[in-house]
Amino acid sequence: MHFVVSWDIQAEGEAWKAANAALKECLSGYSWVKPLTTLYIVRIRNEEAYESIKESIKEVARTSTVTVHFLVTPVMHGGRYDGWLPKSMWPMIRERARDNE
Repeated sequence: MHFVVSWDIQAEGEAWKAANAALKECLSGYSWVKPLTTLYIVRIRNEEAYESIKESIKEVARTSTVTVHFLVTPVMHGGRYDGWLPKSMWPMIRERARDNE
C-alpha cells in the first residue's frame, strides 16, 4: 500500500530549503522514492501511517513562515506507473507501489 504526495513551496533559497526539509521530515522512517522534484511515492503498512503523515504535512503547511501547498492521493494498493524517467527510477517506484504482503 502506498500514496503519492507532492508540494509547492512559495519561497526561494534558504527559506525553501527549510520548508522542504520540514516536509521531508514528515516522511522520515518510511520507504519513499522521489521521481520528480517534490513528488514522493511513499510505501506504508496501514491507514494509520497515512493519516499520521498527512496530518504532519498539514501541520508543517499550517505553521510554516512561507506558503506551502500540497496534494496527497488516497491510499493505493498496487498499481502501475508510467512516464518518462531515468531507467534506474522504475525499480524503486515498483518497490514502493507493490501491494503489501
